[in-house]
Amino acid sequence: MDSKEVLQQYIVGAMKSQSAIAELEKNLVDTSDFLKIQEAARSRYVIGFIRRVVQFKREEASAKDICLNIRDLILVLGRVKLTEKLYTVVKEYGTEFDLVCENDLQVSCLHHIPEWLEPHQYIKDVYALRHDDGIELETESSGDAILATHTGFNAYKSFEQKVAVHTALNLPNGHTLLISLPTGGGKSLVTQLLASSSDGLTVVIVPTVALALDQYYAAQQNLTNATEIYCYRGEQSEIERVEIIKALKDKKARMLFTSPEAILKNSELHRILDNAAKSHYLTNVVVDEAHVVPDWGVFFRPDFQIFSILLKKWKYESEGFIRTFLLSATLSDDVVDTLFALFGSDGKNAQVRCDALRQEPRFYFHSAKSRKEQVDKTIEAIKLLPKPMVVYVLEPREAKELQKKLREFGYKNIPVFTGETTETDRNTILTGWKNHDFDVVIATSAFGIGVDKPDVRTIVHACCPENLSRFYQEVGRGGRDRLPSLSLFIPYQSRYDSDGDVRRALGLVSKRVLTVDRAVIRWKGMLSNPAAMIDSDECVLNTSATPSTMTVEEAEYAGNRNVAWNVNLLLFLHRTGFIDLLDANYVFDKKSNPPKKYYTVTIKLLQPDILSDDDSLTAALTEPRAREYEAQMVGYRIMSELVSSPKALCWGRVFRHLFPLSREVCNGCPADPEGRITSDDTYKLRTDPEIKLPTAPPAPRLGRNMGSFNEMIISRPSTGPCSTEEVAVIAEKAYQNNIGAFVVPSRLADEIVYNGILLNYEEFYYAVVHCPYLFAKGVVCIFDGDTATNFTLYKNLGKLDAFGYRKILYCNENTIVANGGKTIREYSDGYPIPIQKF
Repeated sequence: MDSKEVLQQYIVGAMKSQSAIAELEKNLVDTSDFLKIQEAARSRYVIGFIRRVVQFKREEASAKDICLNIRDLILVLGRVKLTEKLYTVVKEYGTEFDLVCENDLQVSCLHHIPEWLEPHQYIKDVYALRHDDGIELETESSGDAILATHTGFNAYKSFEQKVAVHTALNLPNGHTLLISLPTGGGKSLVTQLLASSSDGLTVVIVPTVALALDQYYAAQQNLTNATEIYCYRGEQSEIERVEIIKALKDKKARMLFTSPEAILKNSELHRILDNAAKSHYLTNVVVDEAHVVPDWGVFFRPDFQIFSILLKKWKYESEGFIRTFLLSATLSDDVVDTLFALFGSDGKNAQVRCDALRQEPRFYFHSAKSRKEQVDKTIEAIKLLPKPMVVYVLEPREAKELQKKLREFGYKNIPVFTGETTETDRNTILTGWKNHDFDVVIATSAFGIGVDKPDVRTIVHACCPENLSRFYQEVGRGGRDRLPSLSLFIPYQSRYDSDGDVRRALGLVSKRVLTVDRAVIRWKGMLSNPAAMIDSDECVLNTSATPSTMTVEEAEYAGNRNVAWNVNLLLFLHRTGFIDLLDANYVFDKKSNPPKKYYTVTIKLLQPDILSDDDSLTAALTEPRAREYEAQMVGYRIMSELVSSPKALCWGRVFRHLFPLSREVCNGCPADPEGRITSDDTYKLRTDPEIKLPTAPPAPRLGRNMGSFNEMIISRPSTGPCSTEEVAVIAEKAYQNNIGAFVVPSRLADEIVYNGILLNYEEFYYAVVHCPYLFAKGVVCIFDGDTATNFTLYKNLGKLDAFGYRKILYCNENTIVANGGKTIREYSDGYPIPIQKF
């Protein structure tokens, strides 16, 4: 049943709420084309309406909450017939929302668009769920036996996803691989196939409990063997924890989703993973949503950065056995540098970069001349712009004030999510948001990380983010279902008010980097703290140590922020070559008053003479500190220029400047209202991964057949197109010979299942140039095209000679592959063998 049918059945009482939602959720499964994506979006609107009705009956939502929801429902689905009770509510409260009560319980809506937002077409596009010509769905790429065996999928979402998966599977021990795939590009499949295809344990580090659970459930659903998958988090039963610990001790767990805090703050889990690293049971460490790590150091949870110390120790104790994977979407250069500094492996870092700017957002900008105007315009946007909607503000205080104002207007069902929100409330809001319990969430930057809600239609910034990266990441939480979304940027600007949003953003940037004087004072504070243990050039430092500039009262109540600053100082000293980081441990000191929670960090002094002298250290840190501050200022300056001159340059070009590996995209902004459609490459691998793999040793039989040659022909007695059955036989024999890659014509790609990477001709032509390491285990190539195709195929195979990779050609010996009519038998150095011998 489609969304309108289910809605009608629910309204007339023929379907209960749970049955109606279950029926609608069937429409969310298949999103293979835009018509199905649009129906999925409509179904989500109806699910949200049903949930709002249930909440209204329970008095969890107000009359205005239900009218706010009905307005969007009608603008997406058209006129609706309501129950008598809802019709009465709309009759009393609906005028404010442009709802019109008609005969026979029918309700329509006048589409009022705020006059201060131009062009109006953006909003109309979003309500119409319009399919843009410039937005393309990924082209699926043929699957393989690895995918089919471990999951229920028979094709990759894209060629880029296939390359990412096989690059990860073939990554040498001790290496770090950064993978960026666009939102919705299927990063989680990399993690799932890594765990299911590797011996030992894969630990997946995620930033939020909600994301950990999302990925845990997705892995259970996708993987055929889901019994060895676990999720360790703070709020779970003792029975679950005991089960996880036992599986890890018995080395039966294959995949563990968890957070840095869970590892660092649970001594038993910490100890087990330490031992797993030493025994080579711990094989892979995956850091998901890796782009959040640099931003979370000072202001929000230093645990991610502390975890980098732990991972460094594991790598050392595993003797370079552990592989590290950093997963993210679009990345700026400074974030890449930071990630490799934290989690990289010297000389062993590689990247699979498929960065892409979001194609869905249309950008509105309105400069508020007062705080009151900013709040008023935000409230008007909440009422009149498409939902679901996230409203971002700068500080928790502002979020609560806006919520209070909305409650005065009669809204009851709009939650606040900030860094001050308790863990229990966080989980409730995140779960409710995903389940369509809220139309609007008011939040600070703490909200949204890793929350895969596909149908967010509007992102409002009633503030000025401190850098362009944060702004773009938050805008990117809209339109994940590939349908249009809106970004509304409403900064408060004043030439005379020091509280203007741009100046407040500068304050945030300034707080990110310690001044040299404060760095030296903090270093002395940790080194001279009574809890510090110093043994020659090794020290164990207490990160709760307070600087001498704090009063006794301030020091007594110094908490997480103080710890975060000390952690960041140690990481800065490590980056600049003054110390090495050896270990980190969490301490919960219940005896102190108030109780203290902090880390002890074991370090090695690399330049003790400088570190022991204040003047020398001040002089040595001045230039590195200036560089780091300047790096922070780059994103701020771009943001500041965007606010001061929003029409100076197409915003797509501005974003392209920040994310240089992406292609320019704009579907409408203040500088370019009509937007622009820019074509992209067929394959979107932005840089060649710098991976070099030696030629894999051949299977014994293959070695005997090929001898010292790198090329061999398997003689095909016939000519013309190969049959599926014929190629399937070759594929099975290639697998028995441990050959890693199999190349077939496009018409056969979906018919053949191969236990390695399966490529059609076009994919092969690309991969042999940009990802030659994929052929380190050899390649079998099926020739059955015309002379031009065979010529191109053989020419591209020749590019593997530079690496010494083995090439096996299945073809008729008289196939012409060179100018002058030369046959493959004349041209090739390898021996031809019959298929039986292969």
